[in-house]
Amino acid sequence: MTKTVVIRDLEFNYPALAKPKSPFGTEQWELQVATTNSDTIKELESVGLKLRESDGKKVCNVKRKTVTAKGDKMSPPKVLDKDKQEMAYDAIAKIGNGSKGAIKVFTYDWSVGGRSGKSAMLTEVMITDYKEYAGNSDEEEF
Repeated sequence: MTKTVVIRDLEFNYPALAKPKSPFGTEQWELQVATTNSDTIKELESVGLKLRESDGKKVCNVKRKTVTAKGDKMSPPKVLDKDKQEMAYDAIAKIGNGSKGAIKVFTYDWSVGGRSGKSAMLTEVMITDYKEYAGNSDEEEF
């Protein structure tokens, strides 16, 4: 079964929404979401996301691959501001840790090689509290 779900009241960290990255050889856009809200935790788990503990919060990464399993190119997740307007590429590239908002995910059931489960694919992000990435000012330059 497939459906689209909106999950609100999340904190965002390590966003790779302007430019995909490939941590394990598969190019993808991704975002770490964090929360302490028990209802939000249940929502995240209900769509197939696996949460772990970090700094007193439950966190998980939400992803969208750049190509489908069939090799078709995928568009990046849409990123909206608090007024539901699409954000410019430069602003998306500067979304910093601690920004807050909501995500929209497409959930689906899967079955491969005798295993099955539920997964969620990131389709949209809404930034309601924008924190601009400022870099690491404590880092010493060469």
